[in-house]
Amino acid sequence: MSPIELIVPTRNRREKLVRMLNSVPAEANGAPVEVVIVCDGDRETERFLLSLGNPAFRVVLVAEHRGAVYCRNLATSVSRGAVLYATDDIEFEKGAIDRAARELAERFPDEDGVIGFAQSGNGKYSHAGVALVGRAFVARYPGRRLFYPGYYHFACQEILRAAETVGRFYFCEAARLVHFHPSFNAGHKDRTHVEARVRRGRDKALSFEREAQGLIWGIGKEAAR
Repeated sequence: MSPIELIVPTRNRREKLVRMLNSVPAEANGAPVEVVIVCDGDRETERFLLSLGNPAFRVVLVAEHRGAVYCRNLATSVSRGAVLYATDDIEFEKGAIDRAARELAERFPDEDGVIGFAQSGNGKYSHAGVALVGRAFVARYPGRRLFYPGYYHFACQEILRAAETVGRFYFCEAARLVHFHPSFNAGHKDRTHVEARVRRGRDKALSFEREAQGLIWGIGKEAAR
């Protein structure tokens, strides 16, 4: 299996980010896990990460605040292997990434598939809210950009629809994580969460509009050429 690139956009959440990073193993199912952290208009976190001098992290700065979708696409467009997209306010349970990598290798040996993670701490979530995407599946997308660029933050629903449409999705109950979502975890609300929620209505409206038109990013006329 190709290397796994864990792609995490972050903004003003240093402590939460460190907690998440501490739950990431160096390898999963024999494949190295390479961490790419995209600092979304957040120079302070960039400086902090660079000061650590940790070769396991690749740090990318987006000079102006552009949102999680832009940050993820920036990283996936130059990815070389499988992509595990995640958020900075989660914690992977021990063995979770390894289990997802095993399922990807066994169910989709051609690496053309998507493995969804199970979440606790979040009452309602997409089965592709955090997911491991095989290298060949990433190649389906224009410019290897996994998320439709029109979204700001909420975009994983189209990856789920795309993978289910072509029979390439598996939800792995054993690959578990804790999501410290502020709607279900008191005291976890922060400015970054508020910024994202401001864009939620627009993202949802766009999702409904695209679904009504039968559009799925990465599928049909929106697939990579």
